[in-house]
Amino acid sequence: MPSRRQLIVGVGSALAGGTTLVSSATPPTAATASSTVVQSTTATPSAADSSDSSLEWPMAGYDLAGTGYNPDASGPSDDVEIVWEHDATDWFRGAAPPILLDGTLYAAGDGLVALEAETGEGLFGVRGPYTSSLAQVAADAYRTETLAATATSGIYGLNAGGGLEVPFLETRVGAHRWTGPGHHPRGPSIGPHPSIDPRPSVDPVATDGTVYAPVHGTNDLVAVDANDGSAHWRITHHEDDPVSVSFARPAIRDGLLFVANWPYQVTAYDRTDGALEWRRELEDQMQLSTVATEAGVVVTSRNGVTLLDRATGDTVWRRDLEGNATDGTAAVADGTIFLSDGRETFYALDLESGEQRWSAPFERETTPVVADGVVYAVEHGARLVGFDADTGEERFRYEPPEVPLSPPIVGDGVLYAVNRERIVALEEVE
Repeated sequence: MPSRRQLIVGVGSALAGGTTLVSSATPPTAATASSTVVQSTTATPSAADSSDSSLEWPMAGYDLAGTGYNPDASGPSDDVEIVWEHDATDWFRGAAPPILLDGTLYAAGDGLVALEAETGEGLFGVRGPYTSSLAQVAADAYRTETLAATATSGIYGLNAGGGLEVPFLETRVGAHRWTGPGHHPRGPSIGPHPSIDPRPSVDPVATDGTVYAPVHGTNDLVAVDANDGSAHWRITHHEDDPVSVSFARPAIRDGLLFVANWPYQVTAYDRTDGALEWRRELEDQMQLSTVATEAGVVVTSRNGVTLLDRATGDTVWRRDLEGNATDGTAAVADGTIFLSDGRETFYALDLESGEQRWSAPFERETTPVVADGVVYAVEHGARLVGFDADTGEERFRYEPPEVPLSPPIVGDGVLYAVNRERIVALEEVE
């Protein structure tokens, strides 16, 4: 029987042949995942022969602009039921939405879990400090895709293939590719306990081999090379405040990166070099999110929503909803903005004018998504509500046994969501 040292050396040689770069930082442990539909395995995911790239969901917010809308996807439009549920691992604690790539579902929560999207069968799992959602990014140094994640300890590049499992050692090598800029590096499972603050870090966005994200605990935004985690550029919003400015998820359109931050600012940067294009201070305290659209940049705030000109940052219109939102985003689809006021109402507003199209009762903040004429929004972190996008009619409600329930993503007639210790797939009741 080969020694433990021989096994590790052999795996390292195999990895060297499969990638240009191999990171040994933060060695992950193997998952003990299981599904109520199919028993878990530890295998490397491969693209399904029938997979449709138009039905993928490659990052939180779906696209670089952060619209939360996939025009090619369709989800349930009436009462839903669980088609499968996956009790991930004894360490998994998630609140961020999953992503969907080539028939594989990936979810982060104190680690990375990969599942077969059709069945919920476990493919692999590795521990790590990751608390954000994931973003797919191609890197020339690797044969498989890289997944970017953030945590309170920094920015990470992960192997979408899961690396290689080491026999007899219950660990995987090559799952963790690199560690990017951070504030105070620590080990796995750091930061606030998930029951207190389940999503302490901001979701990254990624394109053209570059990952864009705030650096937790600082006033910095960074553009990271997907090959090795090095910074293309890193800019500081301002120097004179030791407290983080609490950036929102960035949005990208037409070569510009837009980001809102607490308390008052919205800023546009050139995404290639981080050069400042414009910065605006808005009336409302607490700017929460940006969505980059053809009509302008949709900015949600504590009290309402504002549309800014993309090129200049000038206000096109502002709508005071008399809200009290401290979190959440808007979704934009077919000329309509969908958002909650953080109190008791969900709104659909005209993108060009800000005029109300409809409203419906709804508790607290949310991060809605849209597909095929249905708006999906999680109410108070505990109930999934489906609204008719044209009329606001409530189509269904789903209440999971645990909280929090993440914002869903949409596949081919299926909704996927993370539900604290498990991951679920929901279909329309036949």
